[in-house]
Amino acid sequence: MDNRFLIVIPAFNEEANIERVLDGLLAAKLPIDILVVNDGSRDRTEERARRYGEVIVLSHPCNLGYGAALQTGYKYAVKAGYPFIIQFDSDGQHSPQDLPVIMAQLERGGTDIVIGSRFVRKDGTFETGIVKGAGIRFFRVLIRQLTGKRISDPTSGLRGVSDRVFSYYSVRDRFPADFPDADILIQQILMKFSIKEVPVRMKQREAGVSMHAGLKPAIYMCQILLSILVVLLRHKMTNEEVAYANG
Repeated sequence: MDNRFLIVIPAFNEEANIERVLDGLLAAKLPIDILVVNDGSRDRTEERARRYGEVIVLSHPCNLGYGAALQTGYKYAVKAGYPFIIQFDSDGQHSPQDLPVIMAQLERGGTDIVIGSRFVRKDGTFETGIVKGAGIRFFRVLIRQLTGKRISDPTSGLRGVSDRVFSYYSVRDRFPADFPDADILIQQILMKFSIKEVPVRMKQREAGVSMHAGLKPAIYMCQILLSILVVLLRHKMTNEEVAYANG
């Protein structure tokens, strides 16, 4: 392992985007290693990723979910001894130009999670769909009410994470298989992980279909609300157990 940063790219049916994403990362010539986790794609995502000899590719035998793909990246990073990872989407929306500021923030120390936010810049022009935009605003308010911390972009997939965090979530039952979102952010804040947002510019998806297209965000919002309830109940039970043990 020559580099301290591992870029983890979960990918499912992204044959139209994965080469452009990898070309951009390699052209940036940053001190990073790149891992593509092919989550059981039914197209040529794996084949196209394996064309790059300098890119590590791991494949699930079937589609397990975005969270499961991330956790595979976490497990690999723990085994290989990386101190930092950066989660990078395979749909072409993230820019390699935003990586240095995330890397610098993590290496500076004192921050466990660095979120690349579309909404920190006052001149931000990134547009979301009506349903997805409403979901972002809803979870923004909910996180503030439950934790007291303001997160402007709770659904951002561009995140830098220290080994303190991804080592914890590399354990089997500590991370959701489908899509970690506001529920995990709430848990991380309650667990006292330090979180900082930095401004980034994201592009609209050019090809393929988003996992949050159409009315899927409305359905997903309900699922996340249930998951948040579980997170809060578990946190309360853990605190009560600690108080009893120290009783």
